[in-house]
Amino acid sequence: MTDRAHKPLTAVVFGLGVTGRKIVEILLDREVRIVAAVDAFQFHGLDVGAVLGRPDIGVSVLPDAEAAFAGRAADIAIVSTQNGIRDIYPTVKLCLENDTDVITIAGDAYFPWVDQASSEARALHDLAVARGKTILGTGVQDVFWDNMPVLLSGAAESVTGIHGRSVALVDSYGDWIAEGLCIGKAPEELDPGFASPFAGVFIGPLHDMADRFGLTVIDAVTTVEPVIARKAFRSEEAGIEVSAGHLSGLDTCLRLITVEGVTLSARFISKLREDGDSNHATWDIEGSPGLSVFMQDRHDIVTTSATVVNRIPDVINAAPGFTTVSALPAPVFRFRPLGAYAREGGPSDAAISE
Repeated sequence: MTDRAHKPLTAVVFGLGVTGRKIVEILLDREVRIVAAVDAFQFHGLDVGAVLGRPDIGVSVLPDAEAAFAGRAADIAIVSTQNGIRDIYPTVKLCLENDTDVITIAGDAYFPWVDQASSEARALHDLAVARGKTILGTGVQDVFWDNMPVLLSGAAESVTGIHGRSVALVDSYGDWIAEGLCIGKAPEELDPGFASPFAGVFIGPLHDMADRFGLTVIDAVTTVEPVIARKAFRSEEAGIEVSAGHLSGLDTCLRLITVEGVTLSARFISKLREDGDSNHATWDIEGSPGLSVFMQDRHDIVTTSATVVNRIPDVINAAPGFTTVSALPAPVFRFRPLGAYAREGGPSDAAISE
């Protein structure tokens, strides 16, 4: 084991939105040293600590990604900016060229080989291999939309299908949700060909799950259905009123059909909060015996951010390239400083001695 395992890890962060700021908070609490922070739109020149409402840490927010590595080196880069691989490509490429491992919350990076930008993913993979570095897409999907149902399936005698249902309450997501989710419209006003902005959230997790099981996907079917308000209500947080019988959100379902006859499916219900709602997740194993697991509240921002931080040692220890969570150990909380778990060229080891 090298001395590096006992030193605080260093990080460069890109993106200081709601999730990016929470990630930085957890990094600081977990004794990871921030050496640079970049946001293209806000907080320029402010100390990162001030952005978080904490004491200054001596690092000012930069507007330019190129400046992040000017005279600096980092163990890990956290990219919390955009969702598409093409969008994050320049930033990830910059990190690899500066010999830095990368974790991103970009949804399309979770299982990049089924994305339309797989050629860009392949280019990043090849560069990462050449530089001896690793890229990982992770977030709330890692535990709740992938590892949870895979683990549950291990108790089944036979499996004919795995089916998930996840609810996201979008009141705090911003002004775009009313139009993006057709909120307030009558059901007959919903265009049958309408594409939900969340239509792709389960593409990566379900394909990664199929890959883990060794299933061969032959078809993927996506459907979008309206979520109807049970009674008239107003979301004070979103500033939107919805009439009874009108849309409070959308229910998007993705089904993967496999050669083996096993169906993997997941519904993502994105809606405004009504009485009794929660950000929950459910998975059902169809087979013998029938099994199910229910998570009452995913705490999406916190759990996404914590998963990113907990995955840092796994990424540093992983084989070079664009990897997926199925190639890594199961996610776990790290009780000691993260540097104690991260070694160059070695497997992840949660029991490294001092």
